[in-house]
Amino acid sequence: MPLLAAIRLVTTLNVLRHGPATGAAASSAPSVEVATRMVIDGDAAHHVSDPDALLGLSDEGSSPLDEAMPAALAHTVEDWILALPRPGRLGPLRGPLSFTRAALDAGAAVIPRTGGAGWIPTRVGPAIQWLLVPAERPFPPVSSAETEHALADAMRAATGDLDRLGMVSGRRPAGDGAALPAAYPSRQRNAAARALRLVEACEAGLADESGLLHVHAAELRAQALRALLNAALDSLEASCAWPPADADVA
Repeated sequence: MPLLAAIRLVTTLNVLRHGPATGAAASSAPSVEVATRMVIDGDAAHHVSDPDALLGLSDEGSSPLDEAMPAALAHTVEDWILALPRPGRLGPLRGPLSFTRAALDAGAAVIPRTGGAGWIPTRVGPAIQWLLVPAERPFPPVSSAETEHALADAMRAATGDLDRLGMVSGRRPAGDGAALPAAYPSRQRNAAARALRLVEACEAGLADESGLLHVHAAELRAQALRALLNAALDSLEASCAWPPADADVA
């Protein structure tokens, strides 16, 4: 899914830029070759289309990821943030309209903190095609700690709503959640894993309409799951941001 590819890209680019964060597990920045494999993971391949030559890549056809990542590092002096936009919740997106529309269609984007070449993922069979689109400087991400608290509140509210309906949210996802690089603080790695598990559970619950007694109950259940899904996506977005130097990493 493009969401997982976007998580791997944004976190790997940040590790390449910064190395391990303060308080993170001992590690070093990977080579570009290793970093490329980390982003591709189980996909067949990742290719990058740069029609406006934003990173100086070929404007005809696609370039391999191991060429695009060093170009991104050379063109950006800070780090990257993850955007998981949905209708009515654009998160860090600041435009322009062409980039916002593309990010909404994909459901995910990777944006330099200073603006510039925004990455939009699309799944093409077993591969990922990245499109580079001009992006404005995004709004700063909300802190991971703040979204963790909001997610905890949303979980309590959703649990109460579903209990009153006598329903459950859906099947428990089989995966272990998002695996952020060890160079990230453990708190953010744990937050990302928890948030992705909830995203998968909410999406499964929204897709499963079995056992619903009536339309009103179905709508109440969907509202509870959508609220929890939004909080989980916000937490996932924030946990993938590179922590500031004075962040609480416990």
